[in-house]
Amino acid sequence: MRAFICALALGAATLVTAAGADTPDSIAGFDRDPDWRTYVDPDRGTAVEYPAAVFSVQAGAPERGSGQEFRTQDGRARLIIYTLPNEERRSPRSYLERHLLLAPGALEYTRVTRHFFAISGMRDAEIFYSRCNFPRGRRGDMRCIFLQYPQREAEAWDAIVTRVSLSLRDQPLAAGMASSERSRIGKRWRRR
Repeated sequence: MRAFICALALGAATLVTAAGADTPDSIAGFDRDPDWRTYVDPDRGTAVEYPAAVFSVQAGAPERGSGQEFRTQDGRARLIIYTLPNEERRSPRSYLERHLLLAPGALEYTRVTRHFFAISGMRDAEIFYSRCNFPRGRRGDMRCIFLQYPQREAEAWDAIVTRVSLSLRDQPLAAGMASSERSRIGKRWRRR
């Protein structure tokens, strides 16, 4: 009987602990369908898949370039999708050497290839991740993303950051398309 009571108490304690435990996804608010959609910059054709239920607030144009900034409803995380002209015809490596505002040692992740760079680090308990894809031959536009989110939610964000990053691409706009038609493309969301 004593063993049965101990087992019952242990089982109840396990249920209470499991019910009250915060998983990384529930802390970050990802316990619902993320509603993956594709954003296409109507002016430059940069395309990215993003979780529209997570980044539900359109926060306007980015500080530089063409594109869109999205934020979470509570403002704790943001995604910026932007396009910059590669006027200096820089390679990913030379672009980072010239424009990186942090000491390279401050980065926790760096990957540089002939066609893109991806960097990540921490600043003020926030993780940031940035990736820019470069045009072949260095002439054309750089297609970039920037994500920032709380460090305490890192595990919950890993899959989102990976999918957003790997989906970054150029989607050529139809030749001869009027600017007003391109604007509608950027505002129309397509489900994946």
